[in-house]
Amino acid sequence: MTTPTAVPSITVAAPAFTSAALVPPPLTADAIGALSLTHLRTVIAIDSASDERSDTIPSTAGQVTLARHVGSFFAACGATVELDDFANVIATLPGRGCGVDQAGVAFMVHLDTARGTNATDALTVVPAWDGDALSYVENPDLTVSVANYPSLASFVGHDVVHGPGDAPIGLDDKLGLTHLMSLASLLHRTPHIDHPPLLFIGRPDEEIGRMAAIEALARTLAARGVEFGYTVDGILPYEVNVENFNAAAAQVVFSPRSVALRGDVTLALHLGGVNTHGCTAKAEGHRPATRLATELLTALEVAAVVAQVVAFESDSLRDCDGVLTLLVTDEATVTHVARVAEQVVAPHRPRGASLIVEVLSGRDDPSEAPSIDAGLAGATADALGFIARFLASEGVHPIAAEASEGREGYSQPYRLLPGEGAAVVDLRLRDFDAAGLQARQRHVQTVAAACETAPTAVSFMGQYVNMAPRLADWVDLVTWPVEAASALGERAEKLPIRGGTGVDPFLDAGVPVANLGTGYFAPESEKELTSVQFMAGHATWLFGLVQRIAHARRQLAQRGVS
Repeated sequence: MTTPTAVPSITVAAPAFTSAALVPPPLTADAIGALSLTHLRTVIAIDSASDERSDTIPSTAGQVTLARHVGSFFAACGATVELDDFANVIATLPGRGCGVDQAGVAFMVHLDTARGTNATDALTVVPAWDGDALSYVENPDLTVSVANYPSLASFVGHDVVHGPGDAPIGLDDKLGLTHLMSLASLLHRTPHIDHPPLLFIGRPDEEIGRMAAIEALARTLAARGVEFGYTVDGILPYEVNVENFNAAAAQVVFSPRSVALRGDVTLALHLGGVNTHGCTAKAEGHRPATRLATELLTALEVAAVVAQVVAFESDSLRDCDGVLTLLVTDEATVTHVARVAEQVVAPHRPRGASLIVEVLSGRDDPSEAPSIDAGLAGATADALGFIARFLASEGVHPIAAEASEGREGYSQPYRLLPGEGAAVVDLRLRDFDAAGLQARQRHVQTVAAACETAPTAVSFMGQYVNMAPRLADWVDLVTWPVEAASALGERAEKLPIRGGTGVDPFLDAGVPVANLGTGYFAPESEKELTSVQFMAGHATWLFGLVQRIAHARRQLAQRGVS
């Protein structure tokens, strides 16, 4: 990890920036919204999900397709476009007016979307939404309403845009890309406004943390004298982020432990969890299948229903889903298991949880009985026992992502997979304080060591660090977007981002980068939605921000500050 270094601020003591200093957009708000919706429809239809199983950069060919599309679009807006072998696309608009000779400013998004995202050309627009339940054509059980999700109140009255409801549609970060496309369109229509050189950048594989492409990009920006930049990758409308989680991954491995298997009926419980990003887990009622499985096993024990764990496997595309395989004595017990399982899952159905009970074998068809690995059965029971113990333990607070909000961290056992007879539990550890992240690592080790059958291995891998210390002196990165929003009659707010933005290589290269919100709901979830009004508002906000930066640069020039 690079030691944080201080970066000089370029704060300007200038009069407050007001609407009088703004050149208004060349289009009405309705026209900007329609333009943005067109851009969104185009990029959402291109499959650019990354794939951690691939060892290439970019990890998927779709990201190259999207990079070429983006490059062509920005070229049509007057930009000089470069595309490297990593699918980094850099579109440079030269400075204009007093900004011709100024240092460049970067606006960045990532081209990839999370695994499990579906490209779609079936966006639905709900005019003047009244807050009642939206209709997701591929998922009628979803109840997405203000009553169920109070944070949606800001979307009431807007023309809401959402997908079919069977998978995420990729608003992370294609909504940010949409905003940059709309900004470029507005700038192309207003050649008379001053601005510094602007670099619109799309980068690959952010979702899977492939840093080689980003490190090369960071060196390129530093070599070109880019002074600072923004990622456009936040969630809330008009938020500004200069602080993010410290993050690590933990892995706890339980070796095979042979157990005596008793029973005649094998059944699989397909547990569909409530799919959310960790940052919004509490507000959206996140519930991973790992937790549902442990709650089910506890409920079965309380109800005196005898069921033996055979296996558990998280879904390869949706970590929140999984299949729990049980062995029971007879088919009558299946009914009891199904009843208890429904009681566990039912409270979460309105937010996307689901349950399918499948009988794999019984007395009538012993030849169809699946082979059962007694060693894996023992390892899986130990792993699920660890998860249950961990979620109920003391030592750090909160533990589950669905219990965490604001500046609280979490330690989420989100995935359980079989591996060569072993059972492997993967955890996400997040904390805004470095000492807090270390405490969460120690807590994993403590709980693992206290298990009746201790795991054979506990390991950790650092992922990213809080950008706050290295952005502390760059107060203007917050001041300018806040003032640009105020001049437009909107309220921008400085908030910590409950995730990461992958900007460490840029900070290492001496290019400070903050993050801006994009205005949507339910990141990386089948419930994802935004609105035409927020799309128009954010494009206009960026249009104002470019002018606010130019205004500050003029102030510097007038005062003779280089």
